[in-house]
Amino acid sequence: MNNLTQTQDEARIRQLTETFQQATVRKDLDTIMAQYAADVRAFDAVGPLQFKSAEAYRQHWQSCFDFCQGEGFFDISELEINVSGDLAYSHFLSHCGGTDEKGDMQSGRMRGSCCWRRQDGDWKVVHEHFSMPFDMASGQVDFGIEPEPQAGVAG
Repeated sequence: MNNLTQTQDEARIRQLTETFQQATVRKDLDTIMAQYAADVRAFDAVGPLQFKSAEAYRQHWQSCFDFCQGEGFFDISELEINVSGDLAYSHFLSHCGGTDEKGDMQSGRMRGSCCWRRQDGDWKVVHEHFSMPFDMASGQVDFGIEPEPQAGVAG
C-alpha cells in the first residue's frame, strides 16, 4: 500500500468516527449501525459480556438511547488510526452521557477501540470494545477519572 492510499484510508476512518460521534449525540441509530459489519463482535462497557451480531448490538444501542431519554453528548479525543491493507484499528478516549428519566445527567469516561475491515468498498467495524476503568480494591467504576494532560497541550 502506498502512503497516499494509507493517508486516504486513515482520513476515511477519521470521517466515519466523526459521523459516529455526531450520530450518537442525535441518537441516529441507522447511521450508527451503518458502520458495523453484520458479523460485528462488540464488547460494550454496559450490558451483556458481548454482542455477536449487528442486530444484537442494535438492540443494545436502542436500550441505551431509551435509558438516556433526554439530551446526550458523546465526545471523542486522542483518536489514533493505523491502517494495513484491508484491516485497520483505531483507539480513543470518550466522554459520554445523557439525561435520565429524572433529568439528571449521567456521564462517564471510557476507552474505546475498533477493528475495521475494508468491505464492499468502504470500512466497516468488525470489532468494537468500550471499557470503563474501575478501582480494584472497591470494585467500583471510576466515574471521576480524567485523562492525563497531553504533552505540549495547555490544559
